[in-house]
Amino acid sequence: MRMDTVVLYKNGGSKEITLAWDACVAAGYTGRDQEGVRAHVEELRKIGVPAPEKVPSMYWVEPERVSSSNLLWVVGEGTSGEGEVFLARCEEGNLYVTVASDHTDRDLETVSVAKAKQICSKIVGSLYWKVDEIRNHWDSLELRTWVDGKLYQEGTLGKMLPPEKLFELAREDAPLPGCRLSLFSGTLPVLGEGLVYGRAYVLSLKDPVLGREIRHEYEVRVLPDRN
Repeated sequence: MRMDTVVLYKNGGSKEITLAWDACVAAGYTGRDQEGVRAHVEELRKIGVPAPEKVPSMYWVEPERVSSSNLLWVVGEGTSGEGEVFLARCEEGNLYVTVASDHTDRDLETVSVAKAKQICSKIVGSLYWKVDEIRNHWDSLELRTWVDGKLYQEGTLGKMLPPEKLFELAREDAPLPGCRLSLFSGTLPVLGEGLVYGRAYVLSLKDPVLGREIRHEYEVRVLPDRN
């Protein structure tokens, strides 16, 4: 998979780049705080999702299903997104990050988490930052998600495992040896009562040190679920 996009540098400049990967993984249960991980497991258990075989978990998805679209088509009402970051490398090997949503079919998730991840396209931002420029303050980056205008998730990336650890775990589990990987980071616990099945999503990744933000919005369109 190749994706043309734009990187924004800390000096205010920008450049068109091409990201490339052979395999894509949606990491799950990646919190550094195990209490937070258990809270997310409990959120899913309430809707019938069994506990994972191990944590963190690696759910491999079709590499071509990553999209920076502002429109997502799904089947049925039982899907929801969750704010994450997406990491991928350019052909020169530099690592880049943007905001993302691991949109998932929650009805299918009660049968198979891997299939539930696979069935929905994965939404990523259209602008990226170079990880080397933010590595020293990575943990302070702020991730937020709004669903239908209401704040749904909020926290810092310091609550999740760092990129180096996530890629290490992904390489150990990769379906192809030595393949180029792209990665969804895993998510934060939701605010309030639990998962929300919304139609309008706003994703935000904010850098309080360099004073900048990546935002991406997408709308969910529902197709009928028929036999």
